[in-house]
Amino acid sequence: MFFPGRDQESICALATAQGLGALAIVRLSGPRALEIGRKIAPFLPIKVETHKAYLGKLVAKDGSAFDEALVTYFAHGKSFTGEETLEFSTHGSPVIVQMLLRVLIEAGAKSAEKGEFTFRAFMNGKLDLVQAESVLALIESQSSLSAKQALRQLKGDLSEELQSMESEITWSLAHIEAGIDFSQEGLETVSPAELLKRLGAVRERLQKRLASYRQGRVIKEGLRVVLMGRPNVGKSSLLNVLLEEDRAIVTEIPGTTRDLIEAPLLIGGIRVNLTDTAGLRESTDVVEKLGIERTHRASQDAELILFVIEAGHLQADEAEELHKKDLSKVILVVNKVDRVSDLGLERTQIIEKLHQFGLQAPEKMLFVSAFDKKKAFETVMGALQDWIRQAGLEDQTALFQARHFERLQLAEDNLGRGMQLVSEGVSPELAAFELKEALLCVQETLGVHYDDQILDRVFKEFCLGK
Repeated sequence: MFFPGRDQESICALATAQGLGALAIVRLSGPRALEIGRKIAPFLPIKVETHKAYLGKLVAKDGSAFDEALVTYFAHGKSFTGEETLEFSTHGSPVIVQMLLRVLIEAGAKSAEKGEFTFRAFMNGKLDLVQAESVLALIESQSSLSAKQALRQLKGDLSEELQSMESEITWSLAHIEAGIDFSQEGLETVSPAELLKRLGAVRERLQKRLASYRQGRVIKEGLRVVLMGRPNVGKSSLLNVLLEEDRAIVTEIPGTTRDLIEAPLLIGGIRVNLTDTAGLRESTDVVEKLGIERTHRASQDAELILFVIEAGHLQADEAEELHKKDLSKVILVVNKVDRVSDLGLERTQIIEKLHQFGLQAPEKMLFVSAFDKKKAFETVMGALQDWIRQAGLEDQTALFQARHFERLQLAEDNLGRGMQLVSEGVSPELAAFELKEALLCVQETLGVHYDDQILDRVFKEFCLGK
């Protein structure tokens, strides 16, 4: 058990952020919550009503008042945790909060551990494990879209689909095992074709969910966009244009940027993590070489690369670097076009030169001048918005938890092997084993089956008070 021996304890913690504020909320939950709460809030009536707030003076052990607060009561079974709960809405002084927590502990409460309120909600059947994880994802969301995705899972979108898969696999497994039990009687409970049809539908749904994981990580963590290219092509200038501030140092000296410079941006409700990188060139400088190594690693991890070149100066080493990239995730940004008189001719020459190096031009090619900040901003931002729209991220109901992906990938693998055994008509016992493993993986995702290691992985990142 993740919190052994604490289910009969009443726990308390600050539920709002630390520091000064107009208000603070302290949560008290457990079997003795009302009994303990009455010692601090004696104004609570003998017969309290659930979901009703009461105003009065909070008192210390010696009877002295230390704040006036609203106390909201939630009856057993009707709170977030499923337990009897009181929430104290006090003035937001850290002194008052600490005083309240101290007198609650003196009255018999225990200080809550990280994630313990959500853990109790899970153990009391108020949430499944997928929904419990979505609580943390909602708290940590860094964009409107990531918050929307987390809320969908909290409402049960993924849970309902997994429960449906669980039911279908259980049905199929029951029929296979019935066929094993009654094999001597010559009875066939369901045809292999019907089994394969139903299992195939489940596997297809699993594969669709698994395929959404990459988009889900982008929604949760942000789109990783790397600016890369030779020194002095204008990467740092473009970063400053996009951020609308002088974040990166810009000079005429090659190799000014030696380390990764990262900065977030919000585009259409999605967090975009921009990374400026060290210029690509041969160097004997130890520090610059380390920066270039980091550039290559960052480009490998990125979902999108803004590969910046200087107008009229496409070099062989730039083409060689492009040759190593997946061009579907590259936008070629031609900078310093203020030095070019004919953009149509410039485009043609770049495409011809790329062909000479055996390369197709990237689908997206942008022509900008960092000196014309407004136009450069609109051009690059428009391309990023187009990429996000084409990726369908705004409307994607996606898988974004690594744990879910791992367990459901195993379920899909087991399901595939089970279907292969059914189609070949070999040992039904082996097919049943594979389906049992698939079923277990789905149930572990939901938290129907769990162990301490799973719970520790889910709850260890939670904050106090949640």
